[in-house]
Amino acid sequence: MSSTLRLLWFVPPSLAVVADASGMTAGLALQAGRNASSDAQFEALVSDRADTVVTAMDNVMDWNLRPGPRDFCLVAQLERTTPLTVVGQRGRATLGDLRTTTILVDAPGNGFIVALRAMLADEGIGPDAYALEPVGGVHERHDAIVSGRGDATLLGPPFDAMALESGLSRIATVQEHYPAFPGQGLVVSAGALKRLRPALSAWLLSLEKARRSIAGAPEAARQALALAGFSASSADAMLRATPGSLLPSRAGIELLIEQRRRCGLPGAETTYEKLVETSALPGS
Repeated sequence: MSSTLRLLWFVPPSLAVVADASGMTAGLALQAGRNASSDAQFEALVSDRADTVVTAMDNVMDWNLRPGPRDFCLVAQLERTTPLTVVGQRGRATLGDLRTTTILVDAPGNGFIVALRAMLADEGIGPDAYALEPVGGVHERHDAIVSGRGDATLLGPPFDAMALESGLSRIATVQEHYPAFPGQGLVVSAGALKRLRPALSAWLLSLEKARRSIAGAPEAARQALALAGFSASSADAMLRATPGSLLPSRAGIELLIEQRRRCGLPGAETTYEKLVETSALPGS
């Protein structure tokens, strides 16, 4: 049985920040680090350099098609939604302006880009009308687009606000098009779950306590995020994305499956039941 949990994420989720600041993780052996891309997350899981990752829930559908254990599952949802803004260079004002452009992505076939690909398809803009350039996670995409590389990208807090403050254009948000779009989830290999369950369950219990604390004392949570370096606007966006439950949203995951199908991407033949494993959640 494992007493240590090795975590990777792009940005610490608000639940984790509040849980740590409130002492709710006392006694847990957590080793958390930032990663540069979803591919880096996948490689870390496959090579046993990480036990679990906080990531876009769509990634599970793609990762289970790659060489590896092919048994990755979602054990929790850590955000109600991930606020995502399509940010463009000056002069790019609408989704229609993304024809013949280069869009900076983490990976072209999985993650948040699937939502943008679906948005473009809804506008009649097919995959041959634009190019996808992998540059890495949200931090890397922010730095690239602000430096003038590419024409547009998807960014979440706090990087979306930072990009707009630097003079880039707000084109659209994923939530405007898909209100049920779900936030990031916690992913593990089903084969490793028995070994990880003690530490994983303990951490999820601390996140559930943090979730309830945010609902009851939002100002204290806002202060914890401020002390962690998040701006006021970013902290507010993160708190608004606090999930109503750690149970992965059926409507949200079914939306992700439909978006993948809409874009003609593999992995869309899966179901909620095949993707979600709830045994580590508090009360399970």
